[in-house]
Amino acid sequence: MSRSVKNQGGFTLVELVTVIIVLGVVSIGISSFIRSGVQIFNDVSERDELLSQSRFVLERLNRELRSAVPNSARLAQVGGAQCVEFVPTMWATYYTSLPLVPSAQRTVNTVELGDPNGQFSLVAGDMALVYPTDSDDVYELSQQKRHTILSCSDNGIDDSCTTNDSPEHLASLTVDGAFADISPASRLYIVRNMVSYCVSGGSIFRQERSIDLAQTNLGVLMAENIVNDLTNPAQFPFTVQQATLNRNGLIQILLAFELNEETINLSSDIHVPNVP
Repeated sequence: MSRSVKNQGGFTLVELVTVIIVLGVVSIGISSFIRSGVQIFNDVSERDELLSQSRFVLERLNRELRSAVPNSARLAQVGGAQCVEFVPTMWATYYTSLPLVPSAQRTVNTVELGDPNGQFSLVAGDMALVYPTDSDDVYELSQQKRHTILSCSDNGIDDSCTTNDSPEHLASLTVDGAFADISPASRLYIVRNMVSYCVSGGSIFRQERSIDLAQTNLGVLMAENIVNDLTNPAQFPFTVQQATLNRNGLIQILLAFELNEETINLSSDIHVPNVP
């Protein structure tokens, strides 16, 4: 009996090794391409994150400082943090009569506090501020420029100071003391709280509190990845220049953000356009 030997198809060892080598080279090329794409995406995401943080903080500071009471911006140190403090303007109006020291009168007649959009109403503890020429006038009660508003009436239909229904369009504020000076522009500011922005430990924080209270904590986190050297005056995040006869108050902001060796430096000059 004879056997027939059939040819059986298959791969030789050389062919298998060749295929494995080719697949390995192709895989390395593909993985390098994917890794490069992922790295580019991560770099763009980190840069976008830094830009978003920096723009948010700078825009928030711009908006709040531009509506601050004139000459209320000042620098402060809280532990190792550097802070800028200011008092936002809740409302501004003009007065027609003002009690001056040593008068026993306590009534200030002002233009009615109209509020058609419902964005402002007097609350307990609000204060009237007249002619602050420096930060001490804003923060120190002994300067007699700031007094608590005890009540308000406008002799209108409902006697509400923010309804604009007084025939004379005037409102009468009862305050707890007479003022030290008059304002050349007859301006009166109504204030409520103070705001501080502090840079510490690579982050910036915002806190709002009563004007008469000391700062006990840094407040709410606003942004991270700040690398300003707080021991170097040239890298201080905030600089305040008080108003002069020929320009408004000026707050200079310098913030350096860094994330994974990606650095963004922001510099801005913010003018406080209000006048005392």
